[in-house]
Amino acid sequence: MSLQPRKIPILIMLLATVLLCGCGTYSNLKKSTGNMVRDFRAPDDDLKKMVFMAGLNNQVAVAQQDMGAVIESSYLGALPKSCPNLFITGSENLEASQVLNLLFQKPVGPADSLDLIRIGKQLGISAVMNSRFSAIAVRQQDSGFLWFRKKLPFAWVSATTEVYDTETGAKYLDETFTRELKLTDEAAESIRKGEISSVPAVEKAVFEIIQEMADTVCDAIIRKPWKGYVAKVAGTRASEEALTLSSGSQSGLSAGRVLKVYEPGQRIQGTEGQTFLLPGKKIGEIRITSVSSDSAEAVATSGGGFHVDNVVKTK
Repeated sequence: MSLQPRKIPILIMLLATVLLCGCGTYSNLKKSTGNMVRDFRAPDDDLKKMVFMAGLNNQVAVAQQDMGAVIESSYLGALPKSCPNLFITGSENLEASQVLNLLFQKPVGPADSLDLIRIGKQLGISAVMNSRFSAIAVRQQDSGFLWFRKKLPFAWVSATTEVYDTETGAKYLDETFTRELKLTDEAAESIRKGEISSVPAVEKAVFEIIQEMADTVCDAIIRKPWKGYVAKVAGTRASEEALTLSSGSQSGLSAGRVLKVYEPGQRIQGTEGQTFLLPGKKIGEIRITSVSSDSAEAVATSGGGFHVDNVVKTK
């Protein structure tokens, strides 16, 4: 969806304000502008995409640094705040948690992507988010100029997040977020002891990374079109086919809506041995007749030969 002409002057005014007010207002304006553009670009904005958040691989907690639990809590709350039009799920889906969390603990092989697709279709998930927060490290680096150079301690804060598409199994976001901060000897010693919360600049960097990660994931997912999946098909004749979808009112579906149906695409091998599915071709249309919170009933209006795992998208 392109920006509406009446919205363009607003963005121009925001950019002009950056130039007039200087860099001090940049971060706030960047966030405000990002939220505006995010809203404008959102396709199918009356529907909510369901996103599965795999358990955070939190090396800060493993390293017994005192920000471990705080990072976990902030991480879980950041994405819903950045993107309230997503439906976030995770550990409450026991089967999905067991399979998907195991997937991200080992090298991705041919069966892994297919497991991700299988679980995603069963639960009506549009995307799977996997993130890891590295233990906060202290490193010695050269600082200064020429003969004034000397070794000083720096804090290294880093996190990585990935987003996978459940229709194809492909990864469409893989980004690392870092902060590098000069430390005093006292601050460096506090971090080595695990006392990160006693170093305000590092604590601030942690929260900045979590927020930046959430905004980036939100922007990546919201630009993708909504999709759902066929969970059950009844009836043998095309004109009598009744379908059950693995998405319902939680996703914003309602009776009367017409959706397009696509078959799963061809399997292809990735460069590292993974198996992916290409998007398939359209095979018909359906009309929703009733909905519950996590499923919907529909009947065929054109085409036929529908099967479990067919993909449904908006018209």
